[in-house]
Amino acid sequence: MNHSSSFQEFLSKSGYVYIIGVAGDSGSGKTTFTAAIRDLIGEDLVSTITLDDYHLYGREERNALQITPLSPQANDLASLERHVARLKKGLCVEKNRYNHRTGKIEGPVFFKPSRIIILEGLHPLITPGLRALLDFSFFVDPAQDVKREWKLKRDMGARGYTEQEVRREMAMRESDYQSYVAPQRKYARGIIGISFSQFGRSLGWKENIYRVSLALEPLSGMNRRVWMQLDLGTVLAGHSRPCSVKYLPVIEGGRLMGSIELDGGFPCESADILSTMLHGETGVDPRDFLPHCPLLTPTDLIQMIVCWRIISHRRSMQVR
Repeated sequence: MNHSSSFQEFLSKSGYVYIIGVAGDSGSGKTTFTAAIRDLIGEDLVSTITLDDYHLYGREERNALQITPLSPQANDLASLERHVARLKKGLCVEKNRYNHRTGKIEGPVFFKPSRIIILEGLHPLITPGLRALLDFSFFVDPAQDVKREWKLKRDMGARGYTEQEVRREMAMRESDYQSYVAPQRKYARGIIGISFSQFGRSLGWKENIYRVSLALEPLSGMNRRVWMQLDLGTVLAGHSRPCSVKYLPVIEGGRLMGSIELDGGFPCESADILSTMLHGETGVDPRDFLPHCPLLTPTDLIQMIVCWRIISHRRSMQVR
């Protein structure tokens, strides 16, 4: 039996719905990582619920009420908890859908659970009830200047806002972010940090090269290694781009976590072993989703490490 069928059969035979919470501010890069999890593990195994679908008010109503979507009062958290509890049992739900282009709430729409569900949004870790339903969680936390640039680009390009509207909304939202979203960081089992590269700020927009860190708390039962090969001889002999790897033990929310930070451009060969392991597990070759070769970005590498961690954790749960 090959690894692809064994992992799929492993999930289907268990009947267990594994739920991941991905929290962070609007425009923080959450969707980049959730899309990578879905692509690298397989769209037939992973589905995503955006928590914007649980907004109570459309854009015009929020403006009239002078309330931001970051406020818990602007979201139907009770329905969210009920729906996640049903999905955890393998049951279907009907939920609304928030249209970012029009700013209106539409629906309801039917949602059938897959074996892995990602809850992506502002508040997946905000209540004890939601946290108890999650198997794994991440908080995506870009530096303020990175987040500002991303949000301007996204909201003006994809969501039809003017620059003045985006800047006004960011200023209005900052207090709510600090009060309601940022505190969720201390509950996340993994924290992804993003800042401009030390090798040049312009590398972000030109080549998607940022300085990216991943902090993870220790998990019991985890005995599967993450392999990343960096041939220093090859790098010294001809790799023309600067790159760096740094490890630090860090304290987050009173917990000791291990943090790795990657920056610059890496040879594609540095991910060959990890790519092969992911391909063997899921039948999906990560190299099909890495558009930057012969150069790998820190984001590419962290995405693969995150996916391997999720697969390894899900398998370790069966052992326990």
